[in-house]
Amino acid sequence: MTAIEIERIADGQPAPEGPVVGPAGWILNVCSEDKAGGPWRAAGGDISATRLDQPGSTRTIFSTSTSAIVGIPAALAFGPDGALYVTDEGRRSIVRVGPDGAITDHISRWSEGRINGPNDLTFDPAGNLFFTDPWGSGPDQPIGNVFGFDWSTGTAHRLRTGMRFPNGIVVRDDRLYVAETITNRIWVWDVTGPGQAANETLFCECPSQAGLEWGGPDGMCFDAEGNLYVAHIGSGAIVVYDSNGTERDRIPTGGPTPTNVCFGGPHHDELFVTQDDLGAVLRFRLGIPGDHLNFCPSLDPTHPWAAMLDSAGRDPMSR
Repeated sequence: MTAIEIERIADGQPAPEGPVVGPAGWILNVCSEDKAGGPWRAAGGDISATRLDQPGSTRTIFSTSTSAIVGIPAALAFGPDGALYVTDEGRRSIVRVGPDGAITDHISRWSEGRINGPNDLTFDPAGNLFFTDPWGSGPDQPIGNVFGFDWSTGTAHRLRTGMRFPNGIVVRDDRLYVAETITNRIWVWDVTGPGQAANETLFCECPSQAGLEWGGPDGMCFDAEGNLYVAHIGSGAIVVYDSNGTERDRIPTGGPTPTNVCFGGPHHDELFVTQDDLGAVLRFRLGIPGDHLNFCPSLDPTHPWAAMLDSAGRDPMSR
């Protein structure tokens, strides 16, 4: 195991998930659900932002909850139109948040009806969207889906169903990777068209967590060399796999339940991890260049969300 000094850059985050790098030195995360106890600086449904040069400066910038619906956001990604996209299991939709702060349900249906409730998402270089749709699935309920969304036509394609909680998802080099948490497996497809993929194969079997009620692979990201970093619930580590699906390393996270992971920082060589049991966002100064997500705004000071982040939000201790 590679032991690396852990820095907490955000605390008081109930059920933190889905970290993503924003423009102008920000990192964003979701707070999926309320938790008992505290002290909490946010609530379930909140999206938080922290300046990387000011650890602990975390503030809530908006919430996906409404007076009628309790939001359960799970992941974030910036899209080709400059908007921020949020998977929300409570709203059962992919939520679009414009740089003006307008919040709309962008994808909630496909040709055969409502989606279950999305968990994670990824954009390919052309702006097509892929997402997992696990809500309601489990060991005895294999109803989880994987969808692709053709950006040009606005059409959602169901690529796979019958899964036991499909979770983390990431696209790289025309290949689509999906973590199936309950089976401890990661699957890979060939991207064959806009929002379409085929030729499913098993990428790897993840470490078994005997005795755990809930555990397995969750969020994922790549480094620049093509190694896959997997937040593995229950293992207390980010598990690193090479391009062949062979385990290369484990990075201990200081607690049993890391939920998601991304690269960022001034040189894009720092690893950020959301840690559920600590209610925190962690920074690991790896010194290993990460793969840049498509439409990642970190190097674009003119990105429309730069002004939004500088002006939005409330004091983190106002709750």
